[in-house]
Amino acid sequence: MATLTDLTTSVQTVTSSGAVAATAGVDVSAVTGDYSVVVEVVSLTASKTARIQLEDTTNGWTTATALDVINVTGTIDSRYDERFTKRKYQLPNSQAGVTNGKFRVNVTAIDSAASLQLHAWLET
Repeated sequence: MATLTDLTTSVQTVTSSGAVAATAGVDVSAVTGDYSVVVEVVSLTASKTARIQLEDTTNGWTTATALDVINVTGTIDSRYDERFTKRKYQLPNSQAGVTNGKFRVNVTAIDSAASLQLHAWLET
């Protein structure tokens, strides 16, 4: 059975750009085997767009590297949420298994008056 580690603090509601809680990121320095990163978009306001970026770092977010970018358009609601999954082999340059390696989710763009709900986690 897979072990799940939240990259976001449960489901988060986002209305502006920036790192999604937990903003300090999740330590992935001990992750050496296969893994999946899952981003579930639970809802997004009708006709609005958002750009979600999976990032990693080894220096406390002084420098962040984009591992994957997800563009979504509403309407998305909890009856028909959208789930995006990336496996280790699809993220060949990630900092998983590297000293001080961390992952986080960052909303880099969101339309004005938009509300995005998302949850992200790591499966190891």
